Amino acid sequence: MKSDKFSKFLISLTLGIFGAVLLLLAAESWGIVPLSKFTNFLEDGPAILRVLLGILFVALCAGVIYVIIRALKLGKELDAGEMNLLTRSSAGESFISNEAVSELVQRILKKNKQIKSASCKVIPVEDGVNVQVRQTVYSGTDLNQLCTAVQSSIKQEIESVTGIPVRNVAVNIIKTVQGTEPVTETKRVN
Repeated sequence: MKSDKFSKFLISLTLGIFGAVLLLLAAESWGIVPLSKFTNFLEDGPAILRVLLGILFVALCAGVIYVIIRALKLGKELDAGEMNLLTRSSAGESFISNEAVSELVQRILKKNKQIKSASCKVIPVEDGVNVQVRQTVYSGTDLNQLCTAVQSSIKQEIESVTGIPVRNVAVNIIKTVQGTEPVTETKRVN
């Protein structure tokens, strides 16, 4: 919150200074305020004031760049395809991002000692999500049993934690590797 207030202050200050400079330039171009006195001051004035004005100019340029960057970042909102409806009530709606659901799946997969590495993709579909899992497993693992356990664990966990129905869990084993993990029995991922 503190950072957000500071950012708003910097944006307001920068826009204020930039606006004042633009007004002065407009007033000079219309002949209302001559800026020749100011330019004479820049050429003949005290060196310390010229240095301070140079620093102010650099700060103004940096501020304008900061404002542009912030405006571009603030303008980005999550696409409707990146969010899933959690709840709808008279007070409003609650959403969860696909990234959050993906992180939940990653935590589930990390618990299974038969999986060396895995990645997942959450795809929103009508009334729920599909999950695609790609994994590398240790050799000696009962692949059929592992896939079944992973599918049911992912479905159960997502539905119990988020309430979002899981329509399909596709598990793709991309390779098996020799490893240091003992593979004695298939454990259910919870």
